[in-house]
Amino acid sequence: MPFSSAHKGILNRLLRRHVFLLLLGCLSVSLPVHAAKADDAITVLFADLKPEDDTWVLNAAFNVRLNRTQEEALKKGVSLYFVTEIELQRERSWWFNEDLVVASRIGRLNYGLLTRRYQVETVGGFRAYDTLPEALAELGRIENWAVVPKKAIKAGNSYVAAIRMRLDLGLLSKPLQINALASGKWEVEGEWHEWEITP
Repeated sequence: MPFSSAHKGILNRLLRRHVFLLLLGCLSVSLPVHAAKADDAITVLFADLKPEDDTWVLNAAFNVRLNRTQEEALKKGVSLYFVTEIELQRERSWWFNEDLVVASRIGRLNYGLLTRRYQVETVGGFRAYDTLPEALAELGRIENWAVVPKKAIKAGNSYVAAIRMRLDLGLLSKPLQINALASGKWEVEGEWHEWEITP
């Protein structure tokens, strides 16, 4: 039996209503995620790669923020490991860029339950701070990181450097890794920050 125009109108209205509710549901699910990422993102404050003696060294600073879940875990004695990554490429117009450097290093942040101080351990050593903002500022500071020999960067070529910092979920304990993957409240990852170098 063919549908009447009245039936078609009802079906069209129901379909439009379902599509609207579906879009509204998707929007309401996605908004908190974006807000959380804005609150606990890692951003680059500055980055500079310059020659010094026989090497090129990186100096940079990141603004590192944690969300409430990560702060609570830290206060309960969970160590958080942050990876700083750098990539350096020589630009080539006739082929893919050439990778010169792909390197990373790890910094550890934890809270001493007995001393009630935040502890930061990097390649530069171990330091303790009274407040979390002080510790995060130290964690986000990169000074004189020798990344490539001076002779590897030649005048007349163009190079692209990129850095980022992220929380390494793989170094959490196994139960926390599962929780982190399930909840999505543990992801802290900065965007790649790129700049050009022309020696």
